[in-house]
Amino acid sequence: MIKNEREYRITKAQAEKFERALADLSALGGDRSDLLVKAQREAIQSQLEELQDQIAEYQARRLQEPRR
Repeated sequence: MIKNEREYRITKAQAEKFERALADLSALGGDRSDLLVKAQREAIQSQLEELQDQIAEYQARRLQEPRR
């Protein structure tokens, strides 16, 4: 769970790194059905989805907070 803006920025940066890693893996692996490449892609995708969920949850909470 993201608790503050600092963690939010760090999480967004990590998500961007995972997105680049997926793109790089796709470029290197192409359409290979190699089991290791597939496992790596699935692991990265899973981590990325988890980070994206945390980001979306934090953004929703921020919108619900009363303005000061």
